[in-house]
Parts: sequence; C-alpha cells; structure tokens
Amino acid sequence: MTLSVGMRVGLFVGAYFTAMGITGFMPLWYADRGLSPSDIGQILSAASFLRVLAGPQWGGVADRLGRRKPVLTGATIAATALVLLFPLTGGFWPVLLVAAGQGVAASAINPLADSLALSLARQGLMEYGPVRAVGSATFMLATAGTGWLMTAVGSWLVPFLLAIGYGTATVFSRVLPEADLAASRARSFGGWELFRLPAFRLAVGCTALIQGAHAAYYGFGALLWRSQGLSDGTIGLLIAEGIVVEILLFWRGRAVIERLGPSGLTACAAVASVVRWTTMAFAPALPVLIAVQLLHAGTFAMQHLSSMAILGRAVPPERAATAQALHAALGYGIPAGAAMFVSGLLYAHFGGLAFLAMALVAATALLLVRPLRRVVG
Repeated sequence: MTLSVGMRVGLFVGAYFTAMGITGFMPLWYADRGLSPSDIGQILSAASFLRVLAGPQWGGVADRLGRRKPVLTGATIAATALVLLFPLTGGFWPVLLVAAGQGVAASAINPLADSLALSLARQGLMEYGPVRAVGSATFMLATAGTGWLMTAVGSWLVPFLLAIGYGTATVFSRVLPEADLAASRARSFGGWELFRLPAFRLAVGCTALIQGAHAAYYGFGALLWRSQGLSDGTIGLLIAEGIVVEILLFWRGRAVIERLGPSGLTACAAVASVVRWTTMAFAPALPVLIAVQLLHAGTFAMQHLSSMAILGRAVPPERAATAQALHAALGYGIPAGAAMFVSGLLYAHFGGLAFLAMALVAATALLLVRPLRRVVG
C-alpha cells in the first residue's frame, strides 16, 4: 500500500508529538529525584537557551542541503540516545548536562517538520492543518497515557517512554517525503537577514510573548496541581483535555485563519492567555480548571496558526527551514528559557501566583496586534 504524502508526514509528526507529550512529565521526574523547583527551572531554562543556539544552525544545514529528511533522522537518533542517559544520572549537574544535550538534538525536529509540512502544503501535496492536528491528537493521548502510567508505576518510567517516542519518530523519518526546494547558498549570518522583513519580526515578537507565557504552565503547572491534591492521572487528563479543542482548531484552521487573519488570531490568543493564567494563579477548584483548560486552543493553537500563516506568506521558500528554526529559537527558545528561569524563582517563593507574571507577559502582545494588522491583515 502506498501512503499519501500527508499520511507519511502525519506518522512522523504523530511520533514526535508523542515524545513532546511525555516530555511534559519530566519536571515530575526531576522533582522525584530530589531536585528543587529552582533547580528544575534552571535545567529547563538551560535547555531552552541551548535550543536558541542550535535551532538556526539545524535550519541552515537543511536549507543548504535543500533537504529536511536526513537532518530530521539524525536529530531523532541523537534525542533517543540522550534520553536513555537520564536513568543513569543523579544530582543537578549530570541531569542538567543530559537535558541540555537532549534539548539541542530536539531543537531541530519541530521547526524542520513544520517547514517541510508548509512547503508540501504550498505545493498542493497536503494540507497543513489536519497533519498538525494528528500531532495534537498524539500529544493528548501520550499525555493522558503517561499520567495514568505514572499513577500506576511511578515517574521512573518517563525517560523510557520518551525514548520510545523519539525512536518511533526515527523509524518514520525514513518514509518522509521531500519538498521540491533548491538548496540555498551558505550565508555568513545565517537567517538574521530575515529580520529585514517586518512580518517576520512581528511574528517572532508575538510568539515570544504569547508562547513564552506558557513557561509556568509547562514547567510548574503539574506541580501546582499536584500540590492542590490532584492525582497524576487527573493532571494528565487536564492537560489532554485542552488538546481536544486544539485539535478541532487545527482541523478547521483554514476557515479560522480566513475569518480572523493572523492579527485577529494573535489578539484572541493574547486575551485568552490573560484569562487563563490569571485564573490558574488563584488555584481554582477542579470544575474551574476543567473549564479554563479549554482556553489552550486559544493561548497556544491560535498563535501557532497565526505565526505559521505569516511565515508561509512572508518568507521565501528557499529560506523556509532557517526561518522556522529562527522563529522557534527566538519565539520559543529564549522567551521560554527566560520565563522558565523566572517562573522557577517565583514559584519557589509565591507558588501559583507566579502565573500572574505570565498573564502580564501575554497581555503585552496586544500592543503588537495593530502593527501586525497593517503588515499582514
């Protein structure tokens, strides 16, 4: 049986997002090894900052080759090997070194997969939204399943599950198609000339503020809910619940983008972030948490669709991988690293009130909505 282009990309994306869903439980693995919230914040922020350095380099290599597949295969192999070192480590520095290496390897995967999917979509070979929805669905299932397994057997299993996710992505990387792209020439300053494009600058800025504001959630949301007396299984279901509406949004992403445009999506994402993080700061009861988790479709998915639409319109195809990697590094990596570090300090001293700082960060993105509307609509 011959698999369609969309199905081949979807298999890889699904495997990688399985690993991403499992990664969300690593802070609990760190905590159960005796690391403090401040230690966890430093580990997560160090990995994020190293992604900033590595991500654009991966993208530059892919653009110079004119191929994504060999880079994705190499990155998933390296990530698999590194996460298998976690059970052999103990103490802050060994864990930090392994986490940093794994972060460097993984920094290639998401931006290059997005770049490949968007290139194939531009060529009319597949649709981006449904394939990205597959990733969200596997993320949800992996999150729920990992939470259930942790409740049953403990957090020791998390690195091994993570290795299975990355290993499966390695297998599926072998059937990935290649987009019809010409190799670009090497450039001494990588993709930094992309900042001459106003749309690219605004995409990075909006992503940095809105996606960066998720740092407290990704780093300490599970710890906060555990401190409220919720089981690991319930935590997994809460995280997975928000992904359901995210999947629906990605599935219908084209219609939403056409109706709201990138600037409208960003505005909605910023408002949803303010509501979501402010609510979480005051440790609401479980029914309220169930309701507020639905806003994940706004806080994450709307901004993701906005930035993908901007990059798809504004960036030359031969620079797409570099643009995706640079956007991931500066829109996700640096903001997430800085916010994760600050969140660790704030959470250690103020608990859930650290989420108020995230609400303020996301609110700042509203200042960029009008300039974004003038540039891309």
